[in-house]
Amino acid sequence: MTDKAYIVANEQQECEVLEKLEREGYLWRGTDMRPTEKHRLIDEPITIFARDDKRLVFDSGVNEAYLADYEIEIDFDGRKEEQMSEKYVVSQEFMNELEEWKKRGNTELYFVGSYGLSMLPDYVKRWWNYPEINNFECNNRLIAIIRWVNGEDVFEVEKPKKWVVRSKECDEGGNYQYIKVGNFNMSFNKYEFKNATKFDTKEEAESWANAHQEVVEVVDV
Repeated sequence: MTDKAYIVANEQQECEVLEKLEREGYLWRGTDMRPTEKHRLIDEPITIFARDDKRLVFDSGVNEAYLADYEIEIDFDGRKEEQMSEKYVVSQEFMNELEEWKKRGNTELYFVGSYGLSMLPDYVKRWWNYPEINNFECNNRLIAIIRWVNGEDVFEVEKPKKWVVRSKECDEGGNYQYIKVGNFNMSFNKYEFKNATKFDTKEEAESWANAHQEVVEVVDV
């Protein structure tokens, strides 16, 4: 997997990106701190680099030339994607727990009071009242839960991730070879990413790769 860049334009985008990277097992470079344990109030876009060694680093501003020179993939650009600042990207597990809480509490019939909030699943409660985030963001997340109860579309389920195995080198046309695993053997399916085997875990994909291949994370669509 190559380095990726996340350009965040406001604090909410920063929180969402750091939560995503924490779920993927990243830590801040040079420390044992989880991504959400280190926030930075920003008044201009900054870049978060997710390194190949599962370590994160900050960079003030956006160095377009550096990103281009080193061919670093921009996984998210908050300057362009307004939806990110309007919706919270959460896991399917988060939504399942929230739906169950809503059914148990009859929140479609009654207002959400202190008792209802106290009955939120721990998974959801920690997302709302993260000790690592500031009070302003905690309030925003509580408001988002109430808005969701009222029927507003404020959450977006994170797309599931998969892993594929491809050749490290591409041909003169810039095309890679992808592994397609059959019932009894492994074969190359030239230039057809859509037919590549998409593994559920990185470890499973790595078991099929050799020295001339690499494992790449992709969105399962």
